[in-house]
Amino acid sequence: MFVEINETISLKIKYIKRYPIHTHENITEILLPIKGDLNVVIMHEHVYVKEGDFCFINNKALHSMQSVEGSTVAIFHINLNLYQKKYPYIKNMFFRNNMYSTKNLEVNCDNFDYEKKEYKIMFRNKLIGILLSSLYKTKLSHEISSIYEKQLMESMIHDFNWIQFLNSEHIPHDQLTRYHRVVKYIHDHIFEKITLEDIAAREYLSKNYFCHFWKDISYFSFLDRVCYEKIIYSEHMLLLTDHSIVSIAEKFGFSDVKYYYRHFKKWYGLTPQHYRDGCNKYMDLEMIYVDIPNEEAQKIFNEYLVFYSLPSFGNFNLPTVDDDPLINKLFSLDERNFTKNSMSVVMDLYKYIEITNKVLEINFHTIYQIILLTNVKNLGLTIKIDCSSIEESYFFNALNTFFEFSLFHFGKKIIREWDYFIRYTENVSASNIREIKDIVQNNVEEPIFRYYLEI
Repeated sequence: MFVEINETISLKIKYIKRYPIHTHENITEILLPIKGDLNVVIMHEHVYVKEGDFCFINNKALHSMQSVEGSTVAIFHINLNLYQKKYPYIKNMFFRNNMYSTKNLEVNCDNFDYEKKEYKIMFRNKLIGILLSSLYKTKLSHEISSIYEKQLMESMIHDFNWIQFLNSEHIPHDQLTRYHRVVKYIHDHIFEKITLEDIAAREYLSKNYFCHFWKDISYFSFLDRVCYEKIIYSEHMLLLTDHSIVSIAEKFGFSDVKYYYRHFKKWYGLTPQHYRDGCNKYMDLEMIYVDIPNEEAQKIFNEYLVFYSLPSFGNFNLPTVDDDPLINKLFSLDERNFTKNSMSVVMDLYKYIEITNKVLEINFHTIYQIILLTNVKNLGLTIKIDCSSIEESYFFNALNTFFEFSLFHFGKKIIREWDYFIRYTENVSASNIREIKDIVQNNVEEPIFRYYLEI
């Protein structure tokens, strides 16, 4: 399946067992396995991406993918050319969501700092939001995907830009701009001799000041970074041409081939020749991958949401998305006229819950998009709990399930901002109200309750 969501982002869904070594020019790729785990080799790193996690493939990064059992992967391509005006250094930025690989060990894509967990969850949510809009076409699919896409880009720049990801403290804008400007200079002059003295002079700084600035912000010395970039760029020539190792070392300005060997082995764990031989052997293997048709992709994605995203929720049927009027209203609402303090969207939770043949059916597709859209548009969200909606034996199970789903996908911080309308009738006992409050309070810190009585 291939979907051109708009001119800036496209989506493919592929089944992959073994995918060739390749690269993308002016593209940031995001991989989201929705069935099966995926082993990704990205330059010198071996990254294990679990089902439901995601992974960045940066601009010009050589990479390959393998899965022993086979993996169905949603592949997002973001066209960096169309963001360069707003973010001048975006092609030189390095995005990632896992810590750095050392000593050529495999890294898990989910080994992120706990404090970063919630915005990582939200980033994945927006990827899933784009998937939902693409697989289940509605009148507003294109426009809704555009909202998610804008949020993705802002999160990439502010949360997953490697230099931001490394630092627990906010980096001042002028320092961040200087850092990106220097990295761009390195990339633009990769075949030339780049000295610390020249860079310091270009930035109108003393050599000593620049050294401290660079190491404080990036944890590597400037000369280490220059060598690293030259090694990474040399991989293209090593794998995509038949140039000799000596000529490659000379091309990138290493005065002696042994220095090139030393720096290459530091990052890749192998000599350049052994690495080239290993990659050539890999490319001689049979490549096994295929595009997934839309109907099959829908089925797999439903299974992903039910069995991965809702692991403890039981065997629920998952209705498909339709043109929900609340989603349509949410999209068309001009949020510039409102804030969370002045506008709250009321979601009638039990409107999206049915009992069919004694099976609890929850339309998580629509619930998910309502929660996500209110968050993206910076609006408040009120959960309406109608005590008379369904029979009591299913009522509390459904409410518990809703909170499990919401906590898994959105985290405590977002749920804490909601408030709760409890519809009270003469047929509702005080014990029902207490149990509802207990369920909410077990999942939400200091929730705000409101009650209303209809006559």
